[in-house]
Amino acid sequence: MKKAFELFAATIGLALCVMTNAEAANSITYTVGGWQITATDLGLLPGGSASSALAINNRGEVAGLATDSTWALQRPLWDGNTGAIFGMADNFDPASTAVPEHRNDNGEMVGTELINQNLYRGVYWNSTGQAFGLPPMAGVDPLYGPVHVKAHGINNLGQMVGVSKASAPTFYLHAVLWQIKDTPPQDLGFLGKGDYVDYSEAYGINDLGHVVGNSALGPAIRGFLWRDGRMINLSSLSGGTVSEGTAAVAVNNKGLAVGKSNFYPVTWKYDIANSSSTPAIQQLPIPSGFFTAVPTAVNDSADVAGYAGSPNIDAHAILWRNRQAVDLGVWPGGHYSVATGINNLGQIVGTGTIAGDNLDHALMWTVVAAGGGGGGTTNATPSASLQATSSTSIRVGRSLSVQASFADPDNGPWSYKLDWGDGSATTGNTSNTGTISGISPHVYTRTGSFKAKLAVTDGKGAVGGSNTITVRVR
Repeated sequence: MKKAFELFAATIGLALCVMTNAEAANSITYTVGGWQITATDLGLLPGGSASSALAINNRGEVAGLATDSTWALQRPLWDGNTGAIFGMADNFDPASTAVPEHRNDNGEMVGTELINQNLYRGVYWNSTGQAFGLPPMAGVDPLYGPVHVKAHGINNLGQMVGVSKASAPTFYLHAVLWQIKDTPPQDLGFLGKGDYVDYSEAYGINDLGHVVGNSALGPAIRGFLWRDGRMINLSSLSGGTVSEGTAAVAVNNKGLAVGKSNFYPVTWKYDIANSSSTPAIQQLPIPSGFFTAVPTAVNDSADVAGYAGSPNIDAHAILWRNRQAVDLGVWPGGHYSVATGINNLGQIVGTGTIAGDNLDHALMWTVVAAGGGGGGTTNATPSASLQATSSTSIRVGRSLSVQASFADPDNGPWSYKLDWGDGSATTGNTSNTGTISGISPHVYTRTGSFKAKLAVTDGKGAVGGSNTITVRVR
């Protein structure tokens, strides 16, 4: 996301010298290999010259940046299903521009406002778009600390991750976790001692509270997974060589983290139910003609979004589906594209230039099998998710509320069964992916420990199971 914003900012600099009346383009559809790709230009603000899409949630809400008619940067919110702008998020510090980096399913966002090279504020936006500054770690100088904070990720429970810089004497950057916006964050620590500086920074968090990011260790920067109070060193493709750098940027709810090992895009798979699980690394393919590729986001179906680049070729947005690389290409007449976000519906967002003005436009892509075929793959299994929206420790006669959702790129309609663990279940059918409405609350009538789980079956019989929620009734 950071690299995408740097590209966007560079184009904004050009926009200050070039006037344009560019309007939003229509969607275009084209085929790459066995995949049909639809690209949509989300357009510009009235009188604006450039835009960029930075994040998308599972409701299809897109957050980004765009210039207005006065050249000021605003934070529009697009409906990815219609392309319409439905809201604007506030700025925080008038000295600069707050940049959203991640949006959860409740409409909350986090990001960073770069005041200058040495001063930066971590920003949280509530569901109405109101901006708040995130506090630094406890014990940091009250004048120094607040302007040395960055926020990068937020999960559906509202937990946020980023970095907070210590004050004198160390001035080290520490990966941190905020439980709420008003209290100092938890210091997640370091993988170990760095040869040059002690450093860590958190970039992504899933709904299980598992965090990924990067930390100095010896001569290199290494990716980490933090879970259950422990920071785990993510291995490189060469094995245990500490001198080879790795970087982790995102993690899904099924135990898949994404990032890089040296120049190569990789994933790390771990068991979410086993706190002793060692993440296993696997390389993703680099598309033909490119030198390197960078993952930026991953959804619960293991689709990975990012971009590929080469010294002789401008960046192209990339989707990895079923571990195959799909080059999303560039808009006709444009020269580059990058993808920075993907949701469980398979909607991908990012930025690219388009014909006519050669300036950045917010883009969205969807990818389906061409001609109704499998795109070289078999029927996809539904990816189900279950989240408690009320307390999971309750008294007899009280209820549990949940958010049940699923994603599946093909082969509906779907049936679902939510097993509450006490011998009862809620079943039904739906023609739409996403959140299943009217499925809760459920009242527990006896004491005990119960495990609730969602199962979704597609039109071809493939069954996808969710994570398990443990409910304690006393």
